[in-house]
Amino acid sequence: MRLDPAGSLLPKRSRRAVRARALLAAASGLAVLGAAGCGGTASAGGSVANTITIAAVPGVENASIYLAKKEGLFAAAGLKNVVIKTYSSEAAALGALQSAQADIAASDYGSIFYQQAQFHDLRILGDGYDAGAGVLEILTLPGTHINSPSDLAGQQIGLPADSVLAGLQHSNSTNGASVPISLDAAAATQVLENYVGNNAQLVRWEPMSQADEVKALEQGTVKAILVGEPFIYQAQSQAGAVEVMDACSGSTAGLPLAGYVAMNAWVKENPAAVADFQQALAGAQGSASMTGQVQQFLPSATGMSAQTADLITIGSYPTSTNVLSLERVVRLMSGLNMMIAPPRVPPMVVHS
Repeated sequence: MRLDPAGSLLPKRSRRAVRARALLAAASGLAVLGAAGCGGTASAGGSVANTITIAAVPGVENASIYLAKKEGLFAAAGLKNVVIKTYSSEAAALGALQSAQADIAASDYGSIFYQQAQFHDLRILGDGYDAGAGVLEILTLPGTHINSPSDLAGQQIGLPADSVLAGLQHSNSTNGASVPISLDAAAATQVLENYVGNNAQLVRWEPMSQADEVKALEQGTVKAILVGEPFIYQAQSQAGAVEVMDACSGSTAGLPLAGYVAMNAWVKENPAAVADFQQALAGAQGSASMTGQVQQFLPSATGMSAQTADLITIGSYPTSTNVLSLERVVRLMSGLNMMIAPPRVPPMVVHS
């Protein structure tokens, strides 16, 4: 999932520290972004002389690549000319990868595994971002008679739009059970099953931008919304919304959310570039200043105040790729009928 720009300054939060996956949407606000370019090639054992292009929808979940470029980690690893090209959606970023307009793409795992199940052409270069408490929540307004997760079954709930999985049907023809159309929806559905069993699949997900989700909640178009930060805080401070359920808790706690992928053919042709990228990524994600760097990006990127950005708690940036953890995502999606033929994770992961 990628979050929309906040669009307005956010006052200081009065409750617990803001816990977020806030969007770094204004690419111009990140000095690390470069001009667009085409992909380059590398020979085994050598450094990359041409441009390596990374397609990304800027967000906290892929802050590692911005930090790696800003701190010179790509150059130090041998990637002398890295361009981070901004896209507006997961579909566009992965499309750029498939059309050779980019060499590497940052994407959420729901999109990655959904595409892999169809085309079998992706390799995972590194795990980028894992869930933490409060990064994704279902909210409602007082007076909607939704007082606990048990009240969510059968409700119409706003959902962050994900165009990569847009081809999934909202329901099957046998029992009307809803098929989650994103990893976010899948995570929420699995947690909700702890409260209402199979009735969790009766939720009617309504995809829209997160800014529109908050508006829809205020206007009563939907009774609940599934959002991340800073929209959790916006809904609470502006509309008086209250938390109903943390979608990344219990069985979905620590769920891998986003990673970095490349086409299988490119990986085979460019082993040195792959190894250099992985080295730089590990260096960025292992940096003790990673969280502080992300929080410094937020004011210029989203318009929130520096004071609010300092309160934000983010998920985790893993320093290695755990196949077993990634298989949790595939099992989750498969179990909810989001993929007919689930991909095998081990062959997808590139080990340098």
